[in-house]
Amino acid sequence: MNKKHISPELLKRYVDGQCTPEEAFQVDEWYASLPEETGSGAAFDQPRHLSRVQDEIRRQAPGDAPVVPLRPSQGRQAPLRVFMNYAAAVVLLIGGLVTWYLLSQNKSIFRHGADTIAIVNKTRQVRKHAFPDGSEAWLNPGTRITYAKDDFQGDSREVSLEGEAFFEVTHDASRPFYVHSESVQVKVLGTSFNVRANKGEAEYEVSVVTGKVSVTADKGREVMLLPHQQAVFKVASGELVSAQVPETAQKAPVWQPVSLTFRDAKLGEVVKRLEEQFDVKIRLDNPNLENCRVKATFDHNRLSEILEMTMQIVDANYQMQNDEIVIRGEGCAASE
Repeated sequence: MNKKHISPELLKRYVDGQCTPEEAFQVDEWYASLPEETGSGAAFDQPRHLSRVQDEIRRQAPGDAPVVPLRPSQGRQAPLRVFMNYAAAVVLLIGGLVTWYLLSQNKSIFRHGADTIAIVNKTRQVRKHAFPDGSEAWLNPGTRITYAKDDFQGDSREVSLEGEAFFEVTHDASRPFYVHSESVQVKVLGTSFNVRANKGEAEYEVSVVTGKVSVTADKGREVMLLPHQQAVFKVASGELVSAQVPETAQKAPVWQPVSLTFRDAKLGEVVKRLEEQFDVKIRLDNPNLENCRVKATFDHNRLSEILEMTMQIVDANYQMQNDEIVIRGEGCAASE
């Protein structure tokens, strides 16, 4: 499916909750591919979004153009203007519903206000979001981050997190960067680290790649972490412990940057190499994908970045399904 175009009938089924899981994923992918503030890593700015919706409604108000009635000979083919207005109305409705949903959920960590920004990764891929100070976060599927514009204009930078995300924080000695979860607070000046704080799990983890990180638990205990160290917070007991990042048969965690080079390698070979390098399982949904060729050098990239660039090379897409990554696409013809 072309991500730049989508059937208005499918959008209406999405709004009505009548989509199949596959159709709902198609809509999520299409919405994430839109430009500007509706793009893949975009921030939902409620006042600006509502203003644009109101402007669009006024622009398409009845009376701004004559309505041409359908002639019997036209059959099912409605005028293009009617089709486009209908599609635009459905898109605006979805935008409004998504904004309302993002700004109404998870009240425990929301600071309500006109300048509140919420980002939720509803796709099955890792999505990147850039903060006002240039810092970045890569959000795992289902992850939510929230913050207010004012949080990046004072003497500190503060973000709330539910889920798992990898952060690369722009260094600013005068303004520490805080990540708040339900029971753990992370404080840094400029570094890269991963936070796993999924609601309902028995443990939260903070793992450091570069720099120095302070982790504080609800009961006040604080631990300092250096590269390749992690803090584990045990929800039931409230215990906070630090240790070295464990090695799983010499495999890197998915957020650990690595350097790899592929010289005209088949995608099947690339997949095996990534499975050997990272603690992950990858499956090709179409056997023809095995034949696609990859010629690329990845210099200090995480798995999500490697996957994104590889998918562009072979014209495919990937989905994260529990502990498995599934790659889908038309594939390539076998070479002679």
